[in-house]
Amino acid sequence: MTTPLNEPTTADAVAQWIEQNTRSSDRFGYVAASYEQHRLDHGCFDVYPYPNCPLLGTLAASSPARRLLEVGCGLGYSGLWLAYGAGPEGILETIDRDDRHLEIAQGHFKAEGLGERIRALHGLGASVVADLEEPYDLIYFDTDPAESLGDLEHFERLLRRGGLLISANLFLGQYVPNLPGLEKAAEYRLKILDNQRWLTAYLPDGTALSIRR
Repeated sequence: MTTPLNEPTTADAVAQWIEQNTRSSDRFGYVAASYEQHRLDHGCFDVYPYPNCPLLGTLAASSPARRLLEVGCGLGYSGLWLAYGAGPEGILETIDRDDRHLEIAQGHFKAEGLGERIRALHGLGASVVADLEEPYDLIYFDTDPAESLGDLEHFERLLRRGGLLISANLFLGQYVPNLPGLEKAAEYRLKILDNQRWLTAYLPDGTALSIRR
């Protein structure tokens, strides 16, 4: 049997195929592409788009999630995918401490017709989540590792049993070895492996998917 001419035959070729084909079908890819220029213009070098936001949309659709929480809005790329995946019944609350980012994100939400289903909350995630009330069906964590442990305590309270916690940026030490809060992120990574509280799987990129027990 011969291999089809267009069949990827190495791990690098598979990764390249996925990148090329999923990028072209990313309905919100233009928002992800805007992050680089924003960092150059505003000097906020801590805002980056999650590289696989279609995954977030797929997970929101598969739950199905009706009430969603995002800690770390950025410019709205992940929020767009979460709200889009959740469908017309889904409501997303997204948190960011940078009011400029929230303003830009809200512009994207409105432009895509999702403004009425996404509520932007300004403030430090650890402070805002303390005042929120359960239950949520899906929580996406993608912000400062220094606040990760405090947030996780609230996630256990806020997330319904059987709900999904998606945790990104848990291995930032590979990029910034001296980043404050890495020890808390390390403890977070272990806490979500507690089988009494969570059923967790890690993706190759370090993203954790955890079901609340």
